[in-house]
Amino acid sequence: MAQRIGSANASNAEWEKVVRQAEILAPLAQRDRKKRADVDRAAQVLGISTSNAYRLIRLLAADPRPTALLPHAPGPDAGKSLLNPRTEAVISEVLERSYCSSQKPKESAVVTEIRGKCRAQGLIPPGRKAIHTRIEAIDLFTRLRSREGDNVAERAAPRPGGMEATAPNQVWLIDHTLADLILVDRRYRLPMGRPTITLIIDAYTRMCVGCYVSLGAPSIIQTAMALLRAFMPKGALLEEIGHDWPWPCHGFPEILHSDNGMDFKSLAIRRGLDTYDVAHYFRPVRQPRYGALIERFIGTMMGELHLVPGTTFSNVERRGDYDSDRRAVMTLDAFETWVLLQISRYHRSPHRGIDGFTPQSRWDEAVDNGFKPRAVPPSYAEDVLLAFLPSAKRQVSRTGIHFKVLRYWAPWLGPLIRKGAGSVELRFDPRDMSYIWVLSPTGWERVHLYRRRPPFTLREHELARAELRAKAAATFNEDDIHSLREQAQELIEAEAKATRRARRRSESNQRAIEAKTSIFLPVETATLALDFTSRPLPSQAREVEEW
Repeated sequence: MAQRIGSANASNAEWEKVVRQAEILAPLAQRDRKKRADVDRAAQVLGISTSNAYRLIRLLAADPRPTALLPHAPGPDAGKSLLNPRTEAVISEVLERSYCSSQKPKESAVVTEIRGKCRAQGLIPPGRKAIHTRIEAIDLFTRLRSREGDNVAERAAPRPGGMEATAPNQVWLIDHTLADLILVDRRYRLPMGRPTITLIIDAYTRMCVGCYVSLGAPSIIQTAMALLRAFMPKGALLEEIGHDWPWPCHGFPEILHSDNGMDFKSLAIRRGLDTYDVAHYFRPVRQPRYGALIERFIGTMMGELHLVPGTTFSNVERRGDYDSDRRAVMTLDAFETWVLLQISRYHRSPHRGIDGFTPQSRWDEAVDNGFKPRAVPPSYAEDVLLAFLPSAKRQVSRTGIHFKVLRYWAPWLGPLIRKGAGSVELRFDPRDMSYIWVLSPTGWERVHLYRRRPPFTLREHELARAELRAKAAATFNEDDIHSLREQAQELIEAEAKATRRARRRSESNQRAIEAKTSIFLPVETATLALDFTSRPLPSQAREVEEW
């Protein structure tokens, strides 16, 4: 049977005709017993035969709406197959086995395979249009999942609802991304690779509450520094780049959302979040929709980045013949300033996700309605940093604390050794291994190398150790390590102009050592930076070990 014409497709004349028929015949359709004389009169009024009137009455008895009387469209019913059942079986088998597979064959290849199988079985080969119709009839989610994977199939999955937050600092989302840009080093202005950006966004206001830019792959330190910037007021950071636009968000969130990266699951990050009563939720594996807010924000940032000289664009096809290395002009410091300026512009732009309001206005409105962030006291700056640094435990020996084949010493360790202190808890910053923090009876204390050295990174130290191992040195001492590290640095300086890897390593080490990890205080508070080298030694008297 052909498919019935719907009311939207009927002409005015057809619609008026069926409405008139329904008005006259509907009362007869509702009767259990119908007199022939009544049906004849109704047929005469409508100008139709009595048999046709009975047919229309039966239709109205089943469905009293006028649409039941509309005629049928010509042709077979929609979805009804006119092909041989054996041909249908061949099509179904090939589509299920070949088309819906990770090989992702083209439709033309599937058509050729189906027609070949039909000929081999003595069947009339179906046309391309018939096969295309059956491909389109496959459930879109099933089609995408079998050919593209779960992530792509999410586009066709029903997902009612979403992440909801009712106030600022209720839910934060954090993620890393490799920026679509080639940077140059500060000294030679030659390309050295792409930077990594760590971004944190507030789910309620869509404000970017923190960011951090570096040359290394995502790590605990990058995550910790981005969180530290998010927790603290931003006045010092903006002052450092010579800007004073409003960036009011700070404080501790209730929940931090992240993916399942190893840096997010590290002990240091878990311990730091627990210290400040921040719940940590991990997104389900391979289900990116749970991070849609931060992913869209990253996409917005990358879209702006594609206008910067030296961009790599989002893929090779879009980049075409564009020479990213040759056109690169931006240093790491300049890029971080660019990121902060883009964040400022984003904060003042209308956002569809919050009904066209700007993220800045959403935050200001919450503050006007009484919202107060759970702020970090300025005096806690060092404590916050220490809470997120990698930790370890080491025994205190007679010669000090041995860590990473380095020896650290402080006079106050002497009394502990005499009392048999055993092991102590320590924190270390991979950007500067010239000292560590050790938990003393009175609190955290900075403990330097027994023989003071200029700042150096953990990576530099590991490279020096690897070089010694390569020479099959049976034993080595700390002086040898430092000597080789200095030689390695001289070699890097000499080769920096020749190789991208060397320029990248040199830039990363120099930045890690030079960086004065700013801690951002309110405007009315003096700027405080995490450069504790200038902190005076404790004035109180300490017992000194006798040699």
